Amino acid sequence: MDDSAAPHPDSVLRLVTAVHRFSTPVINPGDQLSFEKSFKSCATPHENTRILMLLADGRRQTVKKNMAGVVSHPALSQALKDYIPLINQVLLSCKVQPDVAKLDKSLLFSWCSGIENGKTDKKRNFDSEALMFELALSLATYGLSESNVGHDACAEKDYPQASRQFARTAGVFKYMGSDLLPDWMANANGKQRAEMENESPAETNAGACVALSSLYMAMAQQMAVATVLAKPGAPNYALLGKLCLGVAEDLDSFVSTLRSKSPIHMQRMDPHFLKLITFSINVQRALSLYFLARSLWTASDYGVAIAALSEATVAMRTRSTPTGRGIPEIELNGPMHALVGEINGFRIHAGNLLRSWEKDNSLVYFDKVPPSVPANKALKAIQLNKTEEYTLEMWDPLPLGPKVATAASGGMGSGGTDDVSGRSSSRGSNHGGGGMPPPPSYDEAAANDPRLAGRPRSDSELARELHAKLNTN
Repeated sequence: MDDSAAPHPDSVLRLVTAVHRFSTPVINPGDQLSFEKSFKSCATPHENTRILMLLADGRRQTVKKNMAGVVSHPALSQALKDYIPLINQVLLSCKVQPDVAKLDKSLLFSWCSGIENGKTDKKRNFDSEALMFELALSLATYGLSESNVGHDACAEKDYPQASRQFARTAGVFKYMGSDLLPDWMANANGKQRAEMENESPAETNAGACVALSSLYMAMAQQMAVATVLAKPGAPNYALLGKLCLGVAEDLDSFVSTLRSKSPIHMQRMDPHFLKLITFSINVQRALSLYFLARSLWTASDYGVAIAALSEATVAMRTRSTPTGRGIPEIELNGPMHALVGEINGFRIHAGNLLRSWEKDNSLVYFDKVPPSVPANKALKAIQLNKTEEYTLEMWDPLPLGPKVATAASGGMGSGGTDDVSGRSSSRGSNHGGGGMPPPPSYDEAAANDPRLAGRPRSDSELARELHAKLNTN
């Protein structure tokens, strides 16, 4: 085979798919809280509400069981999907009836972070009495569990499925960072916000969640690149170069957002993880130059192709200073040491290809080789913004507090057969009644809640077309 047309090696695919796998947050095993016991006085008078509390307790125990031992992420994800609407319904019921939402026993939620885990063997438990804290950690755990299903798919080389899973996680964190958590902290003052940052994990910080959304968009796009690379035949190298550049920009956005919006949580993250992000940014830019070079050579633009490939080889060298150009030094026994073989494989391939091209150009083509890639030949990044929009399932609030005697019977919470979800179909037969008047409908209670505002998708037409193309088997 002509060395100048050598196909990309497997090391390129493996470098493209190098991603970090977070642990999932864990409920403190010693946490023995009970919604049924804590809300006993205000929930027991209403059969629907009492059943809600019992269901929430049962579903939470299922979540805890699925967190123990070797975790099955599909099972944990399903358990959380079953639990999240219930804790949200409890939260909303308290939110619209604060005067009667009285506890017999305090609720203290205790979780260990999955994102901040790594600097020390000792895991820190974060405690809070806020129902929103429980909802946020449950949502974050669901998102990270879905991402771990994606990691499993990536290991099995099912890159389209991995891309969809990472896009789903990106959507969860986007919702948390843009809607759920800002609403929680809307009325907090500066001191309260500072205390919140110190005493809560990254999963409950809006800035960290926005940053994580960018991280998982980058990972979803990495799997899109891998989908193209894994197909037989020569790929569209120019497209791949633009996509890799888009990955690098998403990762840059992750770092800059985390540094500016959540510096305290960034300091508590595993330094090996942050080093991998620096590594990935530089590798994606180097691969972008490599793919650009391949596309230029195919288009007979030999001189600029040589310049681009030369830049790619420089970008893949180990940097001499912490802020210099190139990839960071990899520790001999560190977690990134497994990538050394792939790095060396790419370096050997790129070096051989460069020498072959330089020889062909000196003997056949005689193209002028510029010192660097001209601006008019440089690629422009494509960011697919791959997210699967997440919508928190909302059920109507249920009544709390003592029953209020009325002339009629059959009111909400009077012991009837209403669906515990409080859906509108059951609410329709429960106006009036011998129990406490029903709380406002969901639409009335949350009409001004920014979490429910429409969130139009912002992908460009080109990005949507690429999204469909790259996920076609």
